[in-house]
Amino acid sequence: MSDINLLWILISSFLVFLMQFGFSLIETGTVRTKNTINVAMKNLIDTVFCILFFWLIGFGLMFGSDKFGLFGVDSFLIDGSDLEENAIFLFQSMFAATSITIISGAVAERIKFNGYVVVAIIVTALIYPIFGHWAWNENGWLNQLGFVDFAGSTVVHSIGAWIGLAGTIILGPRLGKFKNGEVKYFAPSNHNFIVFGVFMLFFAWFGFNAGSLLRFDIQVTSILMNTLIAAVMGGASAWFISLLFKRRLEVELLSFGIIAGLVGITAGCNSLTLYQSAFVGFVSTIIMFLSDQFLAKKMRIDDPLSAISVHGFAGTWGTIAVGIFAQPLEGMTRMDFLSIQILGTLCAFGFAFLSGLILFLILYKLNLLRVKKRYEVLGLNRSEHNARLPWVETIESIIGIMKTGNVQKKVYEERDTEVGVVARFFNILLDNLRAQNTKLSKSNKTLHQKAYFDTLTKALNRGGLFEELNKKFSNKRYSLAIIDIDKFKTINDTYGHDIGDIVLKELSNLISGKIRSDDLFARWGGEEFVLILKTRDLTIAQSICEKLRIEVENYGFSKVKRVTISIGVSNFKLQKQSFNDIFKNADKALYDAKNSGRNRVHVF
Repeated sequence: MSDINLLWILISSFLVFLMQFGFSLIETGTVRTKNTINVAMKNLIDTVFCILFFWLIGFGLMFGSDKFGLFGVDSFLIDGSDLEENAIFLFQSMFAATSITIISGAVAERIKFNGYVVVAIIVTALIYPIFGHWAWNENGWLNQLGFVDFAGSTVVHSIGAWIGLAGTIILGPRLGKFKNGEVKYFAPSNHNFIVFGVFMLFFAWFGFNAGSLLRFDIQVTSILMNTLIAAVMGGASAWFISLLFKRRLEVELLSFGIIAGLVGITAGCNSLTLYQSAFVGFVSTIIMFLSDQFLAKKMRIDDPLSAISVHGFAGTWGTIAVGIFAQPLEGMTRMDFLSIQILGTLCAFGFAFLSGLILFLILYKLNLLRVKKRYEVLGLNRSEHNARLPWVETIESIIGIMKTGNVQKKVYEERDTEVGVVARFFNILLDNLRAQNTKLSKSNKTLHQKAYFDTLTKALNRGGLFEELNKKFSNKRYSLAIIDIDKFKTINDTYGHDIGDIVLKELSNLISGKIRSDDLFARWGGEEFVLILKTRDLTIAQSICEKLRIEVENYGFSKVKRVTISIGVSNFKLQKQSFNDIFKNADKALYDAKNSGRNRVHVF
């Protein structure tokens, strides 16, 4: 390996390593704020365990001496003594890290952190390198057939996406994502991060594709140009899609469109012409958009970063496009070449998807897969890492108060911070709201008193009686008594209306104090009162009224010597009778009581 080739591989390795940073930016920008730290940590931890287990096992399975065209049997745990091998390992380990990061996006916001670590280890140590051996090891069975995937549209991107697809199916959607037949849009935490991440991936992808040549010569310019044009055509395609299907150009659509163009050209960036690359990039975004809509709206698959569409479907298209446009190998027809390309993508899907299903089902059985519902609602930043964002906590506290209406709570005020100032003023607003609520409660109490209680006697008025009647006696299981003061006009004429009012108040207080707690007593108008007795037995009702009559007759009123009352009682004879019906019957009974000499109780 010449020095210039070695330098080119190392520089490309560093560029591909920057893709981890790009993916981190895109993921943290796309997910909700309560999960940003979690996805950033996943990108960090999968870099650690990916490289570690690719060194221990994966590199040997992928690039070791071939066995049956299926896997390698040596180069495990390399010791670094082969200096050229070191360069290849550095470069390929970055590819492995990229593949696992794709899975991270598909299962974001609901997978347990340690469960994801297990996924990263298994994929890096076994699933990814085994298929990589088939396609990229010179003795791998797909490679021997003539399968071409120059920089990994299928080997890296589709493998990660199909495993991610299995994960999304076993995990299920995020809480509230699919509700009432609609797909709910979860707003990203930071659109700028998405854009910055795409710029970083765009830049790093030049090392991803051109570095795969493993040498520095004039062909590098063709690979770089194909990569560049396919990416910008992917972005242009996203813009056209927005004109047709969207009212505005969404940040995610343009960003993911550029990445889809990059994914699509990765398989054939060394063998396609510039015009063909432009076409592949443009179509990649269309395929990405349509497949993403299908997965979400028809299949109800929740992929927070559209990773399955961007990397799986666009990667598959890019690999098949090589069979459509690239020059077939010597002795191979176009159909043979295309068939092999299709076979390779189908094998990638079958192997990765089934392996992913088995892996995620095992994690599910071991309770290592999905976080608890309350943790998902709270956010994985806190539940998985005990990492708190003051802004998020303050906003959640405010939302909690708004939802519950409990204005007695207060929002925590963090001193000397912007969020603390916001919390302080919100608490001042709560204090004012509590004061206004107190005034309003007093006002409502006064209004209720005026609306449902008689001003003079403090007994229920007609409106209050019917309100309580509907609450307590909707089943009509009661008797009704009309109470009338005998010769009340004589009292008014003899003593004056002021004394008459005193008699009404004293009578109301007397009867209110003697009736049972379940009974209702109300002033009907003038000297007439209505008593609702919780019994359908007229004998009991008559007995109660007779006791009240005697109490009134024996009571010493303050301004007059003696007051008597007449009472008419009735109840429901038929279920179809109304309040008015039994009121009329009780009124007839009252009329009979007065005609028979007053100071009596009569029953209808």
